[in-house]
This record gives sequence, structure tokens and C-alpha cells, in this order.
Amino acid sequence: MPSARTYAGRKSSWQRTNSGAQLLVGVILIAVVGLFGLTRKSMFGIELIWPYAAMWGAVGWASVGLSLRPMVILVAFGLAQDVSFNAPLGSFVLVNLSTYALSAALRETFDVDSDPVRALFAAAAAMGCGTFVLWVLASSTADQVVQLVPLLAVYAVTLILFVPVAGAFRLGDGSGGTL
Repeated sequence: MPSARTYAGRKSSWQRTNSGAQLLVGVILIAVVGLFGLTRKSMFGIELIWPYAAMWGAVGWASVGLSLRPMVILVAFGLAQDVSFNAPLGSFVLVNLSTYALSAALRETFDVDSDPVRALFAAAAAMGCGTFVLWVLASSTADQVVQLVPLLAVYAVTLILFVPVAGAFRLGDGSGGTL
């Protein structure tokens, strides 16, 4: 029986694309969203919540398991986030890599790729882990407990916006092959 990603056994054009090109598309998408996030955005006097797009890559790229290229890219994005948010170096690196590791573990442990509901719950759990790590790091460096509500708002926006772009971060041919 063909998977939901193919029609009558044929692979989609995204599945036939080189995994390096797929990775590049994800990097460009994260970079564009991240660069737009550096400017203040408000609508009708209300500050807009901007997602942590690197978590999209961490969750989506975990479809191939633990792989060096996605991890190096996530480290680079984490360092850029550290600089842009004036965070201690390595904070967002840890957030991105913990999100990536948990997502890879969930994909390997559960049959996430065959069920979109399980895939959404796995993405929510992995991004939740990353948000928790961010909260712990922020609270430990601020010498006080950081308010959780703003981080939960960013988590919700990141997860909601991940749903329509998740396919852009799916590496490989859908078989879980190595990168």
C-alpha cells in the first residue's frame, strides 16, 4: 500500500530532491524567518509574537535520525540566536540540539511518520522540551524565575506555524534514510 506521501507508488518531487538541497531550503526558510524576527513587529499597537524557527529545523530534520550536517547547522543557528538575544553563548545551541535529539528519539521509538497525529504530538513534545530547556537556562542566568507565559506564547506560535511548513523540513525520501 503506498504511503500518504506518494501517489500510486510514485515519489513526490520533494522526495526525489537531493537531501542537501532539501536541507538548504530549510536553512533559507529558517534564516528568512529569523532575519524578519530581528525587527520589531506590531499590529494595531500589539506586539506580534515571533517563532523560534530553528526549532522547525530541529524537529523536521530529525526524520533522518542523528546526523552531523543538521546538527552543525543547528549549532550555527543557535550561536546566531545567542548573539541576537544577548544570551550566554551556547544557550540556544543547547535548546536546538535538545529539541533535535528528543525529536529523533521519538521518531525512532514510535512510528511517528505513518500517523500525522502522532507526528504533531511528537513535534509538540520536542518543541516543549526545547522551550523547557530555554526556560531553565533563562531562569538560571537571570537569578530569578523567568515568567513562563511569554515563553509558552512563543512555543504555541512556533508549533502552530510549524504545521504548514513541516514538509519543507522533511529530509530524505521518507524512508528514514541517512543523510
